[in-house]
Amino acid sequence: MSADAGEPAPSPPPATAGTLAPADRGATRIADRVVRRVAGRAAEEVLGPRGGGEVVRTSVDVRGSRVDSVHLDVGMAYPAHLETSGAEVQRRVTERTAYLTGLTVGRTTVRITRLARSAAPEPTRWAESAESPSSSGRRPWSERRAPAAVFALLGAAVSGALLADVVAVALGREPSDVRLRTLDWLTSHGPADTAVAVGAAVATVAGLWTLFAALTPGLRGRLPMSAKSAMPDATGATDATTTAIDRPAAAALVRHRAADVPGVSRVRVTAGRRRIAVRARIGFGDPADTREALTRTTEGVVAGLGLAKPPRVRVRVSRDAYWQPPGTHDSAHGQDQDHEQKEATSHAPPPAPASAP
Repeated sequence: MSADAGEPAPSPPPATAGTLAPADRGATRIADRVVRRVAGRAAEEVLGPRGGGEVVRTSVDVRGSRVDSVHLDVGMAYPAHLETSGAEVQRRVTERTAYLTGLTVGRTTVRITRLARSAAPEPTRWAESAESPSSSGRRPWSERRAPAAVFALLGAAVSGALLADVVAVALGREPSDVRLRTLDWLTSHGPADTAVAVGAAVATVAGLWTLFAALTPGLRGRLPMSAKSAMPDATGATDATTTAIDRPAAAALVRHRAADVPGVSRVRVTAGRRRIAVRARIGFGDPADTREALTRTTEGVVAGLGLAKPPRVRVRVSRDAYWQPPGTHDSAHGQDQDHEQKEATSHAPPPAPASAP
């Protein structure tokens, strides 16, 4: 049986996604804020209610299909081993962000900005560590956002003004008065003029400052912690992760532990890059024994921080103004009473002579 010539031919089946060309299928783009929230949620999985910490700030730098850097400002629970907790946050953020977004995650930087007291029992030994550091960490490199923004705006303004004047001249208009006056001034002034010398000095200083900012890491207020591992990316290469603790946070931790030493009434701690200075006043006890106890406590806290380059510890102990060794106050009080009694006896009038019978 032949088919009717007037009957329409059946339409071809719709093309599936597999038959389309790759250029016609479209693209999936993930916004920066989505990556930022994913990284923050991944950190909260480690610093959640049981961890006692919190995520203060999260920022990401997404370039196409790669996350160049993830920056996290977190608060850790106290007491806790900061090195181990920071490494766990780095590992969790890198793995979860790469898995949920499908992007390649590069460098992950965790900065500990605050410490919060936790309900967990305090460890008895601060110097204990799960594993010894395998490599020395480096100080995080500052992004220098303020200098970069200043130079970018200045360059954009000068280039835009010059480009606008060149385009105006190409269209048949007169050059701007600013450019004409500048050219006239440059033709009549040389390197011997004071204005030219001052401008050259300012440009030299600005250039040296720019080179210094580009070649130095900055962020002097942070103490780098030892890097124990590097997370491999999709290509198998390892990107170093960086963990650092702010110097005020380290000083607060040392001050809290030093205040618990018996005899210490007041304590002040200054955390530097190479030295931690502890100045304490005692209300009782032997100053030498108290200084030794403070040194042991401070060194234990510094060892528990897991710093790449542990600073030296310097302890100074002084007595309060009202403090006196035992027995000194009683003897001095007795001597004062004897002296007052002698003075009263010497100033007393002589006894009256006895009357004759």
